[in-house]
Amino acid sequence: MNDIRISVTLSLDEKYPEDAYLDFNLSVDGQYLHEVGVYIDPVDLVGSATMSGEFFIYTCDCGNPACQGIDDGVMVSHTPDTVVWRLRNPISWPPEEPMPDWEHDAEFIFPKDLYLQQVSIALDHAKRIAKGYRTKGKLWVGPDLSMEGLMALEMPQQEGGFMALEPEGRALH
Repeated sequence: MNDIRISVTLSLDEKYPEDAYLDFNLSVDGQYLHEVGVYIDPVDLVGSATMSGEFFIYTCDCGNPACQGIDDGVMVSHTPDTVVWRLRNPISWPPEEPMPDWEHDAEFIFPKDLYLQQVSIALDHAKRIAKGYRTKGKLWVGPDLSMEGLMALEMPQQEGGFMALEPEGRALH
């Protein structure tokens, strides 16, 4: 099984120091899979926690993955105990250049409980950082995502997994 770790940091914009952005940092087995300039889309990341399909978890800051040479999303599938990623490596490549000789398909298998935990904690941290951001500048929270959209983003409830439903409908962590 592979290990996934997701953290969220607040970074200042180099061109406009009064502005900042949230950066989701995702590593697999201690390594970042993407190049500088590629961002994690929190909406697709959260969606991948419970649904199977193609997710553009890696994208451009404008929201169009093609800007970064990302033609294929991460193919996500679920079993009762795992979350499986299938993707092309490298994830992004300049569109005008031929793919490198070392291009290959990669597969990562994560324990489902760990995957759900990491996505849930990262989303919670992103919301806490965003709520506490207090300067005159703008805060970028994700590709094509507003502050309201981030705050409305929720992890689906999971019974018997990382979150257990209380009778009153509250989630325990």
